[in-house]
Parts: sequence; C-alpha cells; structure tokens
Amino acid sequence: MQVETILGEYCNVYLINSNINILVDAGASISELPQCDIQAIVLTHAHYDHLIYLVDYLTKFPKARVYMSKRAYEKHSDTAQTVANLFGATNLRDIARDRVVFVDENCKIDGLNESHSFINLFGHTDCSIGLIINDCLFCGDAVFENGYGRYDLPTGNREQTFETLDKIKNLKNIKHIYSGHGAPFDVN
Repeated sequence: MQVETILGEYCNVYLINSNINILVDAGASISELPQCDIQAIVLTHAHYDHLIYLVDYLTKFPKARVYMSKRAYEKHSDTAQTVANLFGATNLRDIARDRVVFVDENCKIDGLNESHSFINLFGHTDCSIGLIINDCLFCGDAVFENGYGRYDLPTGNREQTFETLDKIKNLKNIKHIYSGHGAPFDVN
C-alpha cells in the first residue's frame, strides 16, 4: 500500500494505492489529483472543507462509491450543519444516494484486500469516522499532530472528543496518522 498526501485547498486529501485506489476526503479540486482511477471515496465527516469537491469526484469517477456514516449523509447538504456558511457557501450539491455506502464501526470497503476497518471517531462531529488500514489511521479532524479538532461547531461534543482521543491512544499497532489538516505524523 502507498499513500500520497495531497495538500488540498480546503483540507488534506489522501490517495491510497492498493489493489484499489481510495481517496480520503474531498477538500482538493480534481486538478490537484494525479491521473488515476478511483474506486472508493471515504468522507471522514460532513464538514464543508472535507466534502466541497465530492460531487466533482463522483462525476469524474462514475464507478466510485462514497463510504460515509449515515449521519454525514443526512447533513451533507445542510449549510449550517456542514458549516458551509462559515466559508460563505449558500448552497450545497446533493450526493446521489445510490453512490453511497453507509459505514459504521468495523465495516469494510468492498474489494480492498488490505487489513482494514472503519472506526467511529465522534466528538469533532457526531458523524466522524476514521479508516484503519494496516498500521495507518486516516482520521479526518479527530486528532492532529499537536491537537485535535474543535468541538464547538454544530454537532460537536467535548466529552466525545476526549473519549475519541483516548480511543485513538489505545489503538494497537497504529504507527502512522493521517489527519485532515497539518502533516501526517508517526506514533511512538
């Protein structure tokens, strides 16, 4: 497995090359992505900076499916809950339901041969998920190298944030963390 970090206009996007290509989050425009075919897109949470280009990705990659929590799907077109209004956005494009695979704790990506599973990482939002592949955690805004995602936005929760930080700290075999903002970092 190889991971390419794309420092997107809005957030980090990760291109995971394995037996299938997976994109984590949608905060980089299509022009920022290398030439490739994408089979799966993981949306770590439904904040505008992580989903802004999602419809563009789905248009460019017509066979790709979006893996996201049901809560993220329910709020993905709401400018208040996605905090799109903080970015000056007044409307959001809808994601076709038939392109979405709802995930929760321990779900898998169809066709991915690597050892992997999804993990709930509530706190920054009530729809935050992470993806563990081998010894890597792709965690959106749950944790950064020197901090964690804010919990004072809609559906954020302080107590859940600290429970998630403990959960991440107690994950066995995680050596690399890929967060939504800032540089990826290694865990001692």
